[in-house]
Amino acid sequence: MSLTRRTAIIALLRIATCGGSAVASTPPARAEEFPPALPGPSLKAVNHTDMIILTVDKTSLQAELKTWPETEAQSALLKRFRIGIGKMKGDKEHEGDNKTPEGVYFAQSHIDGNRLPIKYGKRAIPLDFPNPIDRSEGKTGHGIWLHGVEYDKRVEEANVTEGCVVFYNADISSLSNWLKSYQGVVVIASDINQVNRAADLAAVKKRTQDWMHSWAERRSKDYLGFYRPDFSFGRQTFHAYAKYKERVFKSYKDMAVTFDNLRVVTHPKYAVAFFNQDFHGDKRYTSIGRKALYWEKDGAGDWSIKREVFENRRFEFMTFTDAELSLLSDASSVHSTDVVKKSPNL
Repeated sequence: MSLTRRTAIIALLRIATCGGSAVASTPPARAEEFPPALPGPSLKAVNHTDMIILTVDKTSLQAELKTWPETEAQSALLKRFRIGIGKMKGDKEHEGDNKTPEGVYFAQSHIDGNRLPIKYGKRAIPLDFPNPIDRSEGKTGHGIWLHGVEYDKRVEEANVTEGCVVFYNADISSLSNWLKSYQGVVVIASDINQVNRAADLAAVKKRTQDWMHSWAERRSKDYLGFYRPDFSFGRQTFHAYAKYKERVFKSYKDMAVTFDNLRVVTHPKYAVAFFNQDFHGDKRYTSIGRKALYWEKDGAGDWSIKREVFENRRFEFMTFTDAELSLLSDASSVHSTDVVKKSPNL
């Protein structure tokens, strides 16, 4: 395949989920490492580095794999996938309703198909449903995955799962190389046009940056003003959390908190800002990890924090080559005339 043809077909994408108690007890398998690049004589192994997201449109039954750079308008469409979803329409509310959830989720540890019943195909990528917002709304259920199928025509039946998102087997195998465990972001919506709107992205990014500055400068009143009255952190109510943070601000003579790799994803229901965070208090306490802020609009249309999650791992960018992009396009299940969207970093 020529370099021109390889480049022209990099605009296709896909995803997969699964849900069902039949495999809930299956221990997660270690995620596969990215396969070695196979550059041809006319294809240079040029490295690209970016965040990767997958958007799932329940109405069109398509998923799109994209880069997600700091400047979201420069996102590049890598691939489009055909999908199947839950048997019942609407947003998932409780276990057993056979609906596919809508929201923003993070990929968990992948599971090899050899460890699963045949109906899950070659690979499964679990999602973190129910996430903090789902739990705050009383939603129940588990085992919402992106996964393959026992036979590919099942995808074309469209509404076939207990809540998961299913892909052709070649697609889920390919996709698992891009949605890294604990790194890949999956956004599921009934109307993808309401996802990542420019005005919402700008507003949430600005609010997140202002939140960062108020914390770094120890302006406790301004900092706490970013949180909703119904915010909770673990078992702490907002009132208890506010008192805790005020004690933290006052307890250190020298305090430094820094942030990097900020990304924002918005959804009709809420938005998530996620980034790496390093905290150093005097010479007695250090915390290095990552944080996700879950923002919701209030009655006045202003964004405030409803939930906050810190983990002792980092958000890492995906590094890939033109040869690996070519492998992604070669595994396409959807024949499309789409062209690659503009992307200075590809």
